[in-house]
Amino acid sequence: MKPTPKRPTIADVASEAGVSTVTVSRVLSRSQKVSDRTRARVEAVVRELGYFGNSAARQLVSGRPETLAIITSETLPYGYAQTISGAEQRARRAGMSSLICVLDRDDEKAVEHAVAAAASHQPAGVVVVDYDALAHSAISRIPDYLPVVDVGPPQSGESSGKPYVAIDEYGGAYEVTKHLVELGHTSVFVVAQPNNAPPERRSVGALDALRDARLPLYPIVRCESWEPRSGYRACRRLLEEYGEMVTAVVCPNDELALGAVRAIHEAGLSVPEDVSVTGFDGIPLADVVTPTLTTLRQDFTAVGRAAVELLLDLPDRAGAAPSPVIIASEFIRGESTTVPHPRRALHRGRMADTRLDHPRRKPLKSEHV
Repeated sequence: MKPTPKRPTIADVASEAGVSTVTVSRVLSRSQKVSDRTRARVEAVVRELGYFGNSAARQLVSGRPETLAIITSETLPYGYAQTISGAEQRARRAGMSSLICVLDRDDEKAVEHAVAAAASHQPAGVVVVDYDALAHSAISRIPDYLPVVDVGPPQSGESSGKPYVAIDEYGGAYEVTKHLVELGHTSVFVVAQPNNAPPERRSVGALDALRDARLPLYPIVRCESWEPRSGYRACRRLLEEYGEMVTAVVCPNDELALGAVRAIHEAGLSVPEDVSVTGFDGIPLADVVTPTLTTLRQDFTAVGRAAVELLLDLPDRAGAAPSPVIIASEFIRGESTTVPHPRRALHRGRMADTRLDHPRRKPLKSEHV
């Protein structure tokens, strides 16, 4: 078996280039105390040997952190992935690499391990993708000496007390539901996100828009995941239980909305002629499916970039708490919504208790589908 090649050291580079290790160090740190000819020779050897240096050692010498730590519980869902991408892009522009620490299970040891992994790299700071209770629980475990920016509040329940960047989910959900009301829909059904811890704001915004319009509130259906299949099951259940009363369905993300569209078509109905459907997030697929989705486009990449910008800005504030950064959603009118069918929603539904976790409301107990 061929032996694994040895990792090159700074001494190997110096020996191959015929210079001292101090000279190599100066070349790597872009010091002006090296001639162009020597610099070119050392850089050629660095490329040839595949020497990448030691980030921790460079940080000790320069005093400049070279790593951004990102703590998240997910990497695949669209919102998570785009937020991480935005943070990584901005960190790269600042000359930092990104360390992504994923919380792969819901227990204290996993959280502590992720925090320890982040802190051990002496990062410039930590960005927490606080889109769920698991990631939210990591914030209190991060040492006080590490700058932290929270991506999530006020959507994420109890405030972490850290500087934060957030998307106005409540306002976006209110806007898209108001759009349905203005089209003339009087029986709008709300599909809720998989968990209510921390409390969601999308369902709350939708229900408040219906309340303000003095329309009936029907029991929400809470999904078991963010995947299309769960939206499909939720919409099938609504159609089975409420039949022609269903003229519009508000979904908490675009993938669930696509599942709902499939369920409506399988029931022999059409979107939007029989049932209007709205999504949330504005994923690229929403623009090319048939019908295109009416949705709220969220710029998650901008959220990630803004989080790193805020983190880099913290040392200049000398203890002053920065103002929250709120990113607005963009309403996208697609083909999936229109005026209600004249022969549907013939009966006005009974007002139901649809209260969610909210400062003014008690939790709703609902089944997952």
